[in-house]
Amino acid sequence: MATSDFHKKPFDEGTLIKLEIFQLYTREWLPVFLSREPTAGAEIHLFDFFAGPGCDGEGTAGSPLRTLQVLKEYSAQNLAGWGRVGITVHFFDASKNKISALQERVRSEQLLPDGVVSNIQQLEFADAFERYGAVLRATNGAKLLLIDQFGVDTVTESVFRQLVGFPRTDFLFFISSSTLRRFREHPSIKQKIRPTADHYQVHRAVLEFYRRFLPAGKRYYLAPFSIRKGANIYGLIFGSSHPRGIDKFLNVAWKKDRLNGEADFDIDRDNLKAEEFTLDLDGLFQPTKITGFERALREALTARQLNDEIDVMELCFAHGVTRQHARPVLKALKDEGLIKIEFQVPDVERQKMPRPIHYY
Repeated sequence: MATSDFHKKPFDEGTLIKLEIFQLYTREWLPVFLSREPTAGAEIHLFDFFAGPGCDGEGTAGSPLRTLQVLKEYSAQNLAGWGRVGITVHFFDASKNKISALQERVRSEQLLPDGVVSNIQQLEFADAFERYGAVLRATNGAKLLLIDQFGVDTVTESVFRQLVGFPRTDFLFFISSSTLRRFREHPSIKQKIRPTADHYQVHRAVLEFYRRFLPAGKRYYLAPFSIRKGANIYGLIFGSSHPRGIDKFLNVAWKKDRLNGEADFDIDRDNLKAEEFTLDLDGLFQPTKITGFERALREALTARQLNDEIDVMELCFAHGVTRQHARPVLKALKDEGLIKIEFQVPDVERQKMPRPIHYY
C-alpha cells in the first residue's frame, strides 16, 4: 500500500492493535515523570516522526491524537508534576498536506491540553532526527519516541546506535516482514542475519539483528511484539535503558498476548487459546515461552547463580516475561526448602537495595 493512501482508508485490525499498544504504553510511561516531585528544569518530550493527519479516512484516531488523549487524561487528574514539568509533543511528517490537516484538527478541536506545547512540522525523518538531536541527547528530559516507519532505511544501524545512546529515552519502532525481506538482501545485513523460512519468527530474528549493535557491556533492554495483518506479519521493537521501561512494556505486551507476550497470534504454533491459559493446568502443558523461562529460572537457582531479586528480574526481562512470571518457581523452590526469600515477585523499584536469595 502506498503511504500516501494509508490514512485515506480505515485502519485495519493490525494497525489498531499497534496504535493501542503505543497508547497503553504512553499511559504507563507518563506517570513515571509526572507522579513525583520534578527536578529543576525537568522536561518531557514525545516524538512521533510519522504522525500523518491524525486519523484514518473514517476519523479513527491515529498516534498523535492518542498521545493528546493520554495527556488530557493526566491533565484532568492534575498529577503531582503537572504544570511543573515542561511537556512538548513533536509531530512530524514528510507530507505537507498531512501536517496541515493535523495542525487544523488539533486547533479546531482544541485537542492540546493546557500546559502542553505542540511542535507540528513538515519534516522528513532524517531531518527531524538531526534537527532535534540536542533535545534527544539532553539529560534533563525524558523522551518517548514513536517511529512508525514506512521506508526500508529508517532505522539504520547508525540511527539505532543513536537511539540506544540517548539518555532517559524509550522508543518503539515498527517494521513489517516484507520490509525485512527487502532489507535482508542489503549486503551489510545479508551477512549478519540468519535467514528464517518461518515468517512467524521474523521479528525475533530482526530483534537479534539489532541487538548486535548494542555497545559491548551496555545494559539495555529490547523486546519485540508481532502483529498479524492478513498473510503478512508486522511488528514493533521496543527499547529502553531502564528496567522500569521494559517492565512497563512487558506488562502492556502480556495484556495483548496472554500466551507469549510478544504477538497477537499464536507465534509458536501451540494452538493454545487465551482462555486455556487462565486454567490451572497443574504443569501438564504451558505456552512454550513460559515453560522455557521457568526451566531457566529453576536451573539458575538450583545452580546458585542468582544472588538477589534484581538477578531474578533481569532473567525475566531476558526471556521477555513479566516479573510476575517468576512467582510459581520462586514459591516452588521455597516450599521445597531450597531457597529462603522475602519476596514472591521481584520489585523493579529496589535497584539499590535488592532483597537477597539465601540458599540451603
